[in-house]
Amino acid sequence: MKKLVALSLALLLALGMTAAMAETYTAPGFYTITYPDELTLDNTSYADENSEDEIWLFLLSNDDYMLDAYITKLDEYANVSLYSATDAQREAYVADTLDDYADYQAQLVETVTTEEGVPFYVFSMQESDGAYYFAQTIANGMGVDFYAYYEDASLPLDDALLTNLHNVLASLRKATAQQSSGASDSTAEDTAAESGI
Repeated sequence: MKKLVALSLALLLALGMTAAMAETYTAPGFYTITYPDELTLDNTSYADENSEDEIWLFLLSNDDYMLDAYITKLDEYANVSLYSATDAQREAYVADTLDDYADYQAQLVETVTTEEGVPFYVFSMQESDGAYYFAQTIANGMGVDFYAYYEDASLPLDDALLTNLHNVLASLRKATAQQSSGASDSTAEDTAAESGI
């Protein structure tokens, strides 16, 4: 009996430690994510480069890898949201993306669906300065984009990097009305209103 109690206590402590090892961040007006506390979040360094067509939201990084997050305007997908799209529309999106990024040797790696039913399509890409994963969903014609890559650009893509990206994507929750009203940058406010995620 003592062993069972000790084992239960150890399990509860382990679960508590796991929960404590995560941080939550809200990109005002867009979404909330959960990420490992070993990562450093930067949401200021590139904010002055934002435009009506592209909003940089944040960078998560440690000594090994980085996750970059953007919102981009996609004129060709005006009023499209992949979470409410038909299977045929989703298949057409994947085919178009593979075609658009053919020069980057794009390949569909996986689809990550959040608890709220938002599908992210994860593609592997290869450019002259290194390989990376590109994940995207579309909300009201706006691309919700994540890039995952290693600090050392010579490293190949692997399951460890994919898992780190997957876990952040799976944690994403849509912004609430209260969070949306907290957006401070006017360009971000306008884009958040359009994205509707």
